[in-house]
Amino acid sequence: MRSLTLLVACFFCFVEHSLCFSPSTRNSCGRQRHDNRNNMSCCRRDNKFVHPRNAAVAPTSDKDDAGVVDFPPPLTSMQRTKRAIEFYKRVLPVLAAYKAKELEFKLKKTPEEKQQQAWQELDEWGSTRIAETIHDMKGFYVKTGQVISTRVDLFPEAYTSKLQELQDSIEPMPFDLVEKVVSQELLDGAPLSELFSSFDKEPLGSASIAQVHKATLLDGRVVAVKLQRPNVEPKLLGDVANLKRISKALAKSLPVDYYTVFCELGDALVNELDFLAEAQAMRKIDFAVSHDTDGSPTERPVSIPLPVGELVSKRVLVMDFVEGIPLNRLQETLQERGIEPGSPESKIAGRRILDSLSLAFGRMIFGAGFIHGDPHPGNIFIGEGAKVSLIDCGQFKALPRPQRVQLAELVLAVAEYQEATDDTQREMTKTKLANLVRGFGVTLLQGKEDDDDLACAVALLLFGDNCQELPGGYSTNELSEVSPIKQVASFPQELVLLGRATVLLKGIAKRLDIPFSLAQKWGAGCALTIDAASEPVLPLWGKEVAAVSRDENNCNEKVRFQQVASLLKQWGKGKGKRFLERVVKSLPPDMRAKVLEAELRRQERKEAGM
Repeated sequence: MRSLTLLVACFFCFVEHSLCFSPSTRNSCGRQRHDNRNNMSCCRRDNKFVHPRNAAVAPTSDKDDAGVVDFPPPLTSMQRTKRAIEFYKRVLPVLAAYKAKELEFKLKKTPEEKQQQAWQELDEWGSTRIAETIHDMKGFYVKTGQVISTRVDLFPEAYTSKLQELQDSIEPMPFDLVEKVVSQELLDGAPLSELFSSFDKEPLGSASIAQVHKATLLDGRVVAVKLQRPNVEPKLLGDVANLKRISKALAKSLPVDYYTVFCELGDALVNELDFLAEAQAMRKIDFAVSHDTDGSPTERPVSIPLPVGELVSKRVLVMDFVEGIPLNRLQETLQERGIEPGSPESKIAGRRILDSLSLAFGRMIFGAGFIHGDPHPGNIFIGEGAKVSLIDCGQFKALPRPQRVQLAELVLAVAEYQEATDDTQREMTKTKLANLVRGFGVTLLQGKEDDDDLACAVALLLFGDNCQELPGGYSTNELSEVSPIKQVASFPQELVLLGRATVLLKGIAKRLDIPFSLAQKWGAGCALTIDAASEPVLPLWGKEVAAVSRDENNCNEKVRFQQVASLLKQWGKGKGKRFLERVVKSLPPDMRAKVLEAELRRQERKEAGM
């Protein structure tokens, strides 16, 4: 049975986007999508994923006569109000229709079979109207639609399928506007031929803030060019301002501290709209994933596309080109290759993806303290051999050392709770965990402040096993009336973006039916973080500069030798892994299936500690 609470969540579900994100890798059942729906990977050519309409064109050498592209100023208070009124004028009838239908069924005692049919018809009508509203108004409402489309566990199929295209298929900008923006931002009005030998007219992906084109520089390097929509900034920031105002006014009536969420997401949006900040974040995140928690260089579990030189402005970013498909299209692509869900090959790929992401985020959080803040499935690209790339570093969060230590202690306490063997030990650990949650800055609703079960459940929901039963009868379903998230009065802003990463990882594990414990995966890194907490250390992106200075003075040659030796070891390990992958691929199908099944059993025994 649908409830008004469920539908209201559609329009206040930014907290789901931040704390309760669950990815979808299912086949979509919605309307026909735009041709560029698979971002960088709509079809195959020579086993490479490429865009079907990527007809590269030589940039025109004629100077543009159409003038300067205007980037509008922020919306006025009156414009924001009109925009909010227009949105709710179109949405409230949908919410009212669901409430009316609930009352009708209650009064008439309608049979369950007829109720289901009526709900399906109402879902079809309501989802169409909501999708049209979001498409027309764009701005931050597109972000809402993207979140709804991923929550197949919470929302009716009609909504998730119709809004799925918002992940990467927003109506693209016309190419003449693309040329003007790139020319204005990077070339001071000069033609694109001054920088590129070719520039694809069709975008690789078109999202709510920006779209991306494949291009080739004059020196032959293939790159991705990301450019911002000229009219998007005023709408996005205006929508967030409206939501902050509404959530503050209705703070006592809402189940969660949405005002804090909107403040954090508003700050993140300011960074996301500044590609200069994103370019710096790309480099920092790459430093984070390429170094262990103790700061030593190591193999990257995921790839981060980096900016190309200084070809970046506030609204245009030239970066490395990434081959692959987004995670939310992985299942259908595997099926096209004849790899069925649940097969050994599919499970091994899933485990590799999950291990890569959990290792990368563990290093970001507990090592460098600099986190990719927007890890939804459209921003996670999967290449050949299940190699993972994290794209779109526009949203990020820096965690200072004291908070990294607090978080490490929290995760280790979660592991201790889950490993407790009797009720007495579990009760003692629960008190410890509850105090750590409160110490991190989480405050509970009035009357619940001393509820250790609730405080403990909040931590377990974020960092516990994906099948962990919560104490006190609390539910892991975020929309349930007994969800611990709904009993939280306020939480630190750092948890907003951080929580998205943890719930993403747990969601992938749940969908792939893989036993998974964040506390177990991150335990060793947490212990290193606590051991190194006594004094501050130079950030990773500062150590590289210091290393160059030592080289210039011919000092500390031993450190340099150890770094080179470590890198050579990583290179050899990578070469060996790629060789084995090629050998397995060359085996006959029957033998290959047996080898993969044996490898899957080996991985399962390893995880079980056998």
